[in-house]
Amino acid sequence: MEKGLVKRRKLIEAAALILLFIAAIMLSTSRRYQGAVTDGIKLWAAAVLPALFPYLIITFLVSSLKITGDIANALSPVTKKLFNVSGAVGYALFISLMSGYPVGAKTVSDLKIKGVLSDAESVRAAALCSSSSPMFLIGSIGNLTFNSPLFGFLLFVTHIISVFIVGFVFSFYKRSEEPLMSAANFSASSDNLLYDGVYSAVISVLVVGGIITVFYLLTELLTGIGVLGFASNLITAAIPDVNLADGIITGFFECTKGLKIIATGGISVLTLPISAAICGFGGVSVIMQSVAYLKKAKIKIAPFLLAKILAAIINFCIGIILSAVFL
Repeated sequence: MEKGLVKRRKLIEAAALILLFIAAIMLSTSRRYQGAVTDGIKLWAAAVLPALFPYLIITFLVSSLKITGDIANALSPVTKKLFNVSGAVGYALFISLMSGYPVGAKTVSDLKIKGVLSDAESVRAAALCSSSSPMFLIGSIGNLTFNSPLFGFLLFVTHIISVFIVGFVFSFYKRSEEPLMSAANFSASSDNLLYDGVYSAVISVLVVGGIITVFYLLTELLTGIGVLGFASNLITAAIPDVNLADGIITGFFECTKGLKIIATGGISVLTLPISAAICGFGGVSVIMQSVAYLKKAKIKIAPFLLAKILAAIINFCIGIILSAVFL
């Protein structure tokens, strides 16, 4: 017991030293890192906020209507057969596909807390209901970042196929544990739907923006001390394209910034598969947003992380095929 406390104490001390080291670096070149924070907020405001905020309000309003139970019951035969989950998860999947990260994780977390999902079913649901939105993929990334509606559409198609494949694979997770019956009604009650919807959306989107900005700052910090440059050099040994290499490393931490870097190099044969892999994985920033909701509902995190790695691999493979055919 004492050894465990000593180890924990050492970890805390090490974490404190690392944070102080980071603070010292940022103070030494404060203008650079202030600019990184500003850029992160601008990126969030331009690419993420328009794609997320309206859907957060809409999904809250839909979830508050007294028809969610009926929707779940209607979807149950399909979702149980394909993904070994109840119709309530089918409803969460629809919300996830419309709204994007991290709304799917938030919806699954809410269902688990309400007792609609079992432990095993919530793990399957977390793997299935983790996707980017069509507005982000087609609008923000395709039209704005890559200036190609076709690229955005192919990115979206790749993403959707991958979501269903990952969901099917995870239907075998503790397959013997049957899904719970959908509750007759799991909608939220509210006396002031519009106010509560806007309030909930504002808080959620600000938290998302805060996490994005933190990881935007982190990537700038790692670039400044040479870590990302070293990793990028290792990748260029396999992929002789600096923009792609830098985009992969940056996208591992923050998806949107990584895609922005990739776009500066134009569209090549590997652009779609690599971009699709980054979107499927989501980046550490997106994963941390989802994990925050999943941990709140005590849903296992390790299978979810495995699902995101699998999603990246599947997206890459499908992206290669679509890129060869259409680009």
